[in-house]
Amino acid sequence: MVQSAKAGSGSPRPVGNGERLVGEGECAISIADAAGHFWKTIWDHADNAEVKRARGSPHVLMSGDRLHVPAIRLGEESVATEQRHRFRRKGIPINFEMVVKEDGKALAGVRYVLTIEGRSTNGTIPGDGLVKAPMMPADRTGVLRVFVGGQVRAYPLEFGRLDPPQTRAGAEGRLRNLGYIGPATDEGAFEAALRRFQQEQGVSESGELDEVTAGKLAEVHGS
Repeated sequence: MVQSAKAGSGSPRPVGNGERLVGEGECAISIADAAGHFWKTIWDHADNAEVKRARGSPHVLMSGDRLHVPAIRLGEESVATEQRHRFRRKGIPINFEMVVKEDGKALAGVRYVLTIEGRSTNGTIPGDGLVKAPMMPADRTGVLRVFVGGQVRAYPLEFGRLDPPQTRAGAEGRLRNLGYIGPATDEGAFEAALRRFQQEQGVSESGELDEVTAGKLAEVHGS
């Protein structure tokens, strides 16, 4: 993760007035990468203060948000001649992190293989369940395989698909990833899942997607 999850002040509607329209599956990091910028150059720009305040995290934007993308400024480096030099863009690659749990407990000691766009990382899940791997801003799909009791469990991954937690779609996606709700939901199932989440997290059990609940969803989910 580039930074820890923050829910921001929140808005269920697009925000910002920059010239760059955010499309589905995009975030500040992928937009910066495509433009040749370090992600903080865009995220911390004064013209994007409204988006930063509303969304809280550069990982999570909403389709229809607008960002200002400044022009690239050329830089110079003094290096020795007649030698090969290697330059790496700042902030690339980024880190992907996820916590692997079952029934609320980390699958500690279980072997895993995490594949992102064909690149694999493998190992044993640590005591806190936190699995990490390098990834590129343009990565969109992956799969986590865990080996439990002679069986292989495969979990497909999609990156950049979550709306902000203040939206119904964003809250539902996080509840699903956290195991509170199944693949298909209706209004009653969503409210029941939200109430259970609120109860377990010590949030007022209203069954409504309020600001406090959205913030707790972002915190617990990690994005």
